[in-house]
Amino acid sequence: MKNKIFIFSLFILVFCGLTNAQIQKSTFFRESTLNTGISMQTWSTNDDRITEFVVPISYVLPISKDFTLNAITCSAYAGLNSAKDNIIGFADTRIIGSYIALDNHLLITGSVSAPTGKTRLKGDQSSVASALALYPFNFRVPSFGQGISASLAGVYAFEMKGIIMGGGLGFTYKNGFKPYDNSELKYVPGMEVSVNFGGETNAGNRRSMKLTWDITYTLYGADKYGDKEVFKSGNKLLISLRSIFKVNKTDLLVYLNERTKSKNDKGFGTLVTEQKNSNGNQLELGGMSYSPLNEKLGLKGIADIKFYSKNEYESNGALVFGFGGGFNYSLSNNFNLDLSLKYSVGSLKNKSESTSVTGLELIGGLKFRF
Repeated sequence: MKNKIFIFSLFILVFCGLTNAQIQKSTFFRESTLNTGISMQTWSTNDDRITEFVVPISYVLPISKDFTLNAITCSAYAGLNSAKDNIIGFADTRIIGSYIALDNHLLITGSVSAPTGKTRLKGDQSSVASALALYPFNFRVPSFGQGISASLAGVYAFEMKGIIMGGGLGFTYKNGFKPYDNSELKYVPGMEVSVNFGGETNAGNRRSMKLTWDITYTLYGADKYGDKEVFKSGNKLLISLRSIFKVNKTDLLVYLNERTKSKNDKGFGTLVTEQKNSNGNQLELGGMSYSPLNEKLGLKGIADIKFYSKNEYESNGALVFGFGGGFNYSLSNNFNLDLSLKYSVGSLKNKSESTSVTGLELIGGLKFRF
């Protein structure tokens, strides 16, 4: 029954990215596990560079065969060459509970975020935060803190003629945060509601290839600054396709993600839908490989393409290619070391201008099982 939950379970964000109402995916943990490590990401243009270091830590504690608790946090540093003020400190801490019911067909997850991350920015820190939020860069910690939040999701999966099918519903509430050091006004993001449908072939692993697909639609409520509505994000459609197969002794994963969003609403007190859509389509394709050299050591390969089309204002486009590799080493059944390095090159596109960018990403992870 493990695979029936796999495509709809709660994803443990190893590098402490913030979750939202979108239903996340991973296996259900049934053993105590401690994950930590370090990551470094740096992106540069001709005249500037943004760099982030992250030290994550997560702990999985199975309470019973049906209920698991997980705690996730991390410390991080982010700096922009053109900004004199850096951001350093902890990100928000997230506590997640996952419960499986109905003979492993139903998974219910709930989470609460404690506001341990930095929310108030001063000086040039807003410039650093803006650079971290750029989608093509995909920083592990795009935001240090967003205040108290809570989420609840339920997903149901079943098998039909060798195909796992399922769907779910998720909600996220955010209590808001005070973004500026010189103001007591609170920014409160709107409620998020996500509906998910997905499936997976080859439920019994009788064939060498597995295909997984997910469709998630997310609706956003209006954000408030003080008592005034100031922004409402356009609803988002995310389509994900993944295929897992084997070539000789090498395991391969290829994927495609397509994100589209409708027009945003903007204003101060009274929101008006923007005349043109400021959200462009985001297409991501990639693949990963794993080739075991022996029982303890294996080599990894990584390649991806990010194609973000310009929005209707002819801005926020991007084309980025990435490639790299790494290794995974198991010292024992209870200790695992993972290391990967990826180099990226491409351009950011705004109107008729194109800005060249290069990126380097180093990720090291340690996993301890008890």
